[in-house]
Amino acid sequence: MSFSPTQKTLAILPKCTGFLSLLGSMFIFQDVVIHKRPINRVYYRIMLGLSCSDMIASTVNIFSTWPIPPDSGNFLASGTTATCTAQGFFNELGNLATPLYNTSLCLYYVLVIRQAWSEDRIRARVEPYMHAVPILIALTIAILGLPFTLYNNSGWLCWIAKYPKGCSGSDCTRGVHADIFRWVHYAIIWSAIISVTVGMYLIYLKVKSFDRREAQENNDEVARMERSRKVAIQSALFVGALYLTWSFTTVTRIYQVTTGNNSTTLLVLMAIFFPLQGFFNFLVYCRPRYLRCKSRNPTFSTRKLLWLALHPEDHPKSRGQAATRERQTPYGGREDNNHRGGSDRRSVTSSYYSVGNNFPKYPHDTGDDYTAINTVKAVADENDYRLPDREGKSYNASDTSDVEDETRINSVTEGTKVEVDRNSDSPDPDEEDQRLNTVKEESSVQQLENSAVDPKNEDEVKA
Repeated sequence: MSFSPTQKTLAILPKCTGFLSLLGSMFIFQDVVIHKRPINRVYYRIMLGLSCSDMIASTVNIFSTWPIPPDSGNFLASGTTATCTAQGFFNELGNLATPLYNTSLCLYYVLVIRQAWSEDRIRARVEPYMHAVPILIALTIAILGLPFTLYNNSGWLCWIAKYPKGCSGSDCTRGVHADIFRWVHYAIIWSAIISVTVGMYLIYLKVKSFDRREAQENNDEVARMERSRKVAIQSALFVGALYLTWSFTTVTRIYQVTTGNNSTTLLVLMAIFFPLQGFFNFLVYCRPRYLRCKSRNPTFSTRKLLWLALHPEDHPKSRGQAATRERQTPYGGREDNNHRGGSDRRSVTSSYYSVGNNFPKYPHDTGDDYTAINTVKAVADENDYRLPDREGKSYNASDTSDVEDETRINSVTEGTKVEVDRNSDSPDPDEEDQRLNTVKEESSVQQLENSAVDPKNEDEVKA
């Protein structure tokens, strides 16, 4: 049997783009599981769910036409009705859960940044729904497709479709209700995309309002509004990844329903962009790392910066230059947990909304040179707002609304975990070593002095 160039293209393209998506999702997965401890944080669990669902969808796209029965006339088709049904089930499960988990991630940011919810409050009241809704909805729709025999050849993979192709009503032996379930599928997908768009816009408005207020107070509008621009760019990239993934797919399905025909151009665009959601997420996830590497190492080549961005923050390869007094890695990486307070309850969120670079200081006249907690891991507990005053005591900065806004907004605009200023109450490793050495030296001198005046020692010396 001879196959047209279009059939060959639609069979091979998803394997390539799906493989890229799988690599991107696996990178995020291993980065969270291996390098982003502890995993008991709300954000990390959301990222694990997002990565797992996208790995399922990416694997389905890599198989493309293989599970389809050979009598379908597809290139490389070598499966059975059972394999096609299995592919359709996992296709529906992964592709519904992924955008719904994106919605959960966006909701998490809205609660932390706009509503100032703590990590414990999110964990107790909202997190169960952040996982239950994506999993239950995706699993319910995917399971319903089994008794209704919805999963059949839909072009270059198995999904919700009628069989035989082009049948209607009682003429169909499988997938009689395919049209209804398709519209339900796209209604869920676009509800999630619109929710993410609205959520990101609300975050941007929060940052912009705070910047305007500070611009009026500090008379430095240009510098302050720069942060709003950065948040807008990062938000647009995150939302744009969803639109690129689903726009061509939706338009293709609408075109098929309204005209009864297929558009080769739309099918090729769908085969390119639809399987790439995991890869798009990977690019948005790693962009802040690249920007931080670039800001710390302006003389490095693009190739080397990309190489550094792919390594964990505590990996030796990521240390392109010595850490500064603030213990910043080449891209503002994680500081050693041994030097952080035991009551750390920061809400460690993702790089999705971060843009890198340092931003202004706390808007408090304390007499000290505090830097903001520049972190994409949004601060969600009031203990993290405690700062030492000039007399060495501490005050709760969360009592001041400006500090809350400043810290939470920096959680959106920054890609570092925590950058501690030299005046912070967390000791610098170099200074700590020097202090310990000094104490040891003083102790040795004191012992020598004591032994010199000890009568027993004097008798031993005379003897």
